[in-house]
Amino acid sequence: MVKGNRYIYLTLLILSVFFLISVSSLAQSAKSKDVLVYGTSTDAATLDPHVQNDSHSEQIVAMLYNTLVKFEPDGKIVPDLAENWSVSEDNLTWTFKLKKGVKFHNGKEMTANDVKGTYDRFLAEDADATRLLAKNLTQMFKSVDVIDDYTVSITTKSPYGPMLSLLSNRTLAIMDPDVIAKYGASTGDFVESSIGTGAFKIVEWKKDEEIVVERFEDYFDEKAKLQKVIIRTIPEAASRVIALETGEIDMTNQFPAEDLQRLKNNPNITVRMTPSVGARLFRFGCNNPIISNTLVRRAIIYAIDRQAIIDGMFPGMAYPSTCSLTPVVWGYTNLGVIDQDLEKSKSLLAEAGYPNGFKTKIVTTPRYEKGVELAEVLSAQLSMVGIDAEIEVLEWSVLLPLWMGVTPEVFDQPIFIMGAGTSMMDADGGLRGLYTTTDTGTNERNYGFYSNAEVDKLIFAAMQETNPDKRLELYKRALEILYLEDPMGIMLFDTYNRTASVSSLQGVETNGVGMTYFERIYFE
Repeated sequence: MVKGNRYIYLTLLILSVFFLISVSSLAQSAKSKDVLVYGTSTDAATLDPHVQNDSHSEQIVAMLYNTLVKFEPDGKIVPDLAENWSVSEDNLTWTFKLKKGVKFHNGKEMTANDVKGTYDRFLAEDADATRLLAKNLTQMFKSVDVIDDYTVSITTKSPYGPMLSLLSNRTLAIMDPDVIAKYGASTGDFVESSIGTGAFKIVEWKKDEEIVVERFEDYFDEKAKLQKVIIRTIPEAASRVIALETGEIDMTNQFPAEDLQRLKNNPNITVRMTPSVGARLFRFGCNNPIISNTLVRRAIIYAIDRQAIIDGMFPGMAYPSTCSLTPVVWGYTNLGVIDQDLEKSKSLLAEAGYPNGFKTKIVTTPRYEKGVELAEVLSAQLSMVGIDAEIEVLEWSVLLPLWMGVTPEVFDQPIFIMGAGTSMMDADGGLRGLYTTTDTGTNERNYGFYSNAEVDKLIFAAMQETNPDKRLELYKRALEILYLEDPMGIMLFDTYNRTASVSSLQGVETNGVGMTYFERIYFE
């Protein structure tokens, strides 16, 4: 009996030791799971906030840099680098008190001089507007002045209604002027030149492969819960989905509509979808002799069956556009879905002098989801009213330079694919510059050279109006023209922000702009 008891005792003791080791290992495993692998379709083009102009680059910029104020997921504007702010009685001067102790990733403390140095970069008269997109957004700025080490003021030429929305735009992120001075036009092109104040700092960048960011331990706000995020480039959509299902990646914001239901049915994966500022359209090159005719453009928008495109290519992931802005953008007004009306389209073509249609070109790129397939469907639908549209497919590296700073004589894209969505979440960012007559004669933001004198007048009046109700009235009229009367493009559908992640990933929040708050994410 004694020997038997000893045997049982030893057995229990051994089992207990194994149990404790297992529990310890599990605890250690759970504790060490603070590295997130994030799959995306393409590498960042640049990590220079003032230059970036695509959602892939902007997402990483949002991890590395801060703005004076920022958007919460619900669209509310809250302090970021600024502690508080006030505006003068004449609505011309905005004064911001900065938080103390904010550090750049290189250890330097951020002060009002850095804010001024950042803004002076693109406010300078000789600033290259074709490269520094922030220059176009801040045309109303008159000066930026340092009051003291932690107080800075921004004075505008006239009252500017959406100032806080503009300052929440990551394109106006605060940078270290010393870094800009050191690297110049190469700022944001590699690790050493990408220095911000954000919750993460960049530590590695293998072009077209992956970017690695780590938690910034001296971050001025609540530190990131993740220790590291690996942003991995996986160009093929099917490969990203498989990588998520097999655990090679933990999260992606891009997956095909065909896989939506399958991902939703997977108990190990969580799919999140929220309304977005994003829309898909094909813009008009209004420098083209035929497309410049308003009647022709109106004929084209009525030739398209938007619902058929959504049902056939993006089921569950999009809905028909009802305006040149999406519903989450301040200033949106519902002008209704433009239903396909082939007879109306043909009638407008005849009125324009093209009763038998005409030949034209659609320019697209595979950079946009199903960009080539969309162009093919549009071409087929336009053929129903006699418009013969050939398709030209360009790689992103070829297409992008043609959208930034070329003259009408050079631009040859009568109809071209485009994504829409303002990082301001305000109509000013979604309309001004994009559809107002260019001052330079080149197309740094007004890619298709759209020009309408009444639209110009309305948009600039709305920009200077501080009464929200009056601003809405001005935008409504501008949108009626842009969407229906003198169309700037073929508005197809509005999109959802979407993420798919392993179910253990918690705290995933995405705002209307499509920026995910990676600093709040953690593994359960």
